[in-house]
Amino acid sequence: DFSYTSIALINLGIFFLIGNLMYYSKQWGGGDSKLIMALSVIFATYPKNLLQIFSPNLNNLYFPIIIFVNILIAGAIYSILYTIYLASKHKKEFLKEFNLYLEKTKQSRKIILVLSILIIILSLIVENTITQVSLFISALALIIFLYLWIYIKSIEKSAMHKKVSTSNLIEGDWLTKDIYKNKKLILKIPRYGITRSQISLLKRQNVKSIEIKEGIVFTPAFIFAIIISLIFGNLFF
Repeated sequence: DFSYTSIALINLGIFFLIGNLMYYSKQWGGGDSKLIMALSVIFATYPKNLLQIFSPNLNNLYFPIIIFVNILIAGAIYSILYTIYLASKHKKEFLKEFNLYLEKTKQSRKIILVLSILIIILSLIVENTITQVSLFISALALIIFLYLWIYIKSIEKSAMHKKVSTSNLIEGDWLTKDIYKNKKLILKIPRYGITRSQISLLKRQNVKSIEIKEGIVFTPAFIFAIIISLIFGNLFF
C-alpha cells in the first residue's frame, strides 16, 4: 500500500527531527532517539485489524504523535518509580549526597523560600481568583522544583555515577568530569557523549578507568506507552 509507505516516510522525517531534538537536548540517549524513529515507521498508522478488539481514542491525530505523547507520560511515571528504587537501593549514599546538596544550596533555599512567601502573600491580596490560584501554584512550584533538582542530583551522584574500564567505554557514554593525566588535560567532557576517536585517544594515553554517568533504561516506558496507545489511544482529548 503506497499510501502507508508515503505516510511512514513522512513520519520518519518528522521523528528524525524529534529524535535528534530529544538527543541533543540530553533528554534521551541515542538508542531511545533511534527507537522513536523506528516506531514512527512501524506504527505509521493505527493497525486497522485491532479496531475489532479495541476502541482507542484517536481523534484523527497521527498515531505516532499519540505514541510519543504517551511515551512522555509513561516515561515521567516510570522515571519517578525508577529513581525511588535507586534511592532505596543506595539509601546510605543517597542520604549522604542529599544532605550535602542541602548544605550547598542553603542560601538558595532561603532566597526561594522568602520569594515563595512573598508570592503567597501577594496571592492573598489580589482579588482575581484565577490570578490568586496561579500565584499560589507558582510559589509551590518554586519550592517543589528546587527540592526535585536536589533529589535528582543526589540520585545521579549516589547511584548513577560509576567507574568503568576504558576498554569497556561505549560511544555515547557520558563522562562526569574532564580527564587529566599527570596534571595535563587530555579530554574535556564531550557535550553529547564520548566518540570513538576520543575513546581511542584515552586508550593511547593509557588511561585505565573513567567515571561515567549512567542514564535511566527508558525502553520499558516505550513498551508501556505502545500498549496504552493501542488499547486507549490518546489519553488527553
